[in-house]
Amino acid sequence: MGSITCCRWTGTCWTFHDGLRYEFGLTFDIPATYPVTHPEICVPDLDGKTAKMYRGGKICLTGHFAPLWQRNVPRFGIAHALALGLAPWLAAEVPDLIERGMITPV
Repeated sequence: MGSITCCRWTGTCWTFHDGLRYEFGLTFDIPATYPVTHPEICVPDLDGKTAKMYRGGKICLTGHFAPLWQRNVPRFGIAHALALGLAPWLAAEVPDLIERGMITPV
């Protein structure tokens, strides 16, 4: 479950790899220009562990997800940001982090 305080959302995201569950904290702010601008998704537990991340744990969505979001404004919402932005990012990054021994299963 997540919680909401004003425009900041916090919660937990998780993924499975090789039958093991990996769980991470998740935060994002609803931008003032939403829905024109997508939320910047932050996974603080993985901050500094991968190159595809900005300072503070914000995941890189500019290359693939941002153009998709722009083509689908205003139909896309928060669920789309998580399903089409966060999920593919986790699917790409988590196996590499596991292989390097940077994260452990729950």
